[in-house]
Amino acid sequence: MPLDPKIAASFWIASWDKSTTKHEKQLISWVDDLFSSATHHDAEYALQLVLAIHEADTEQKFTEVFAAGPVEDLLAYQGSKVIDRVVSKAKTDSSFAHVLGGVWKNSMQDDIWEAIKEVRDTTQWADART
Repeated sequence: MPLDPKIAASFWIASWDKSTTKHEKQLISWVDDLFSSATHHDAEYALQLVLAIHEADTEQKFTEVFAAGPVEDLLAYQGSKVIDRVVSKAKTDSSFAHVLGGVWKNSMQDDIWEAIKEVRDTTQWADART
């Protein structure tokens, strides 16, 4: 049974929080492996993890690393399996569209990247990542 996405999201956020000590970060470093494994092997769970982080980071304190990490990886490795739900989420949630504004094409398939470009909001990003 996989770890509850909300719990995993809280550990991921803690791993990036400046108030988390170096020792605590070492203890929760496994969360990066969890995300990597999910994005490579389990599209559904990876999407649940991404949505849980988005929901948990209400102040959007970690948007840059979130966009360039879990979200970009999800789209690069599992984009064809999740793109419809990602696009739908961005259309109904402006803060998620903002997150997508920080995503780079990376190794995404061209059609996935084109779909992201249609819904992402780059207005607050200094580097529009075209």
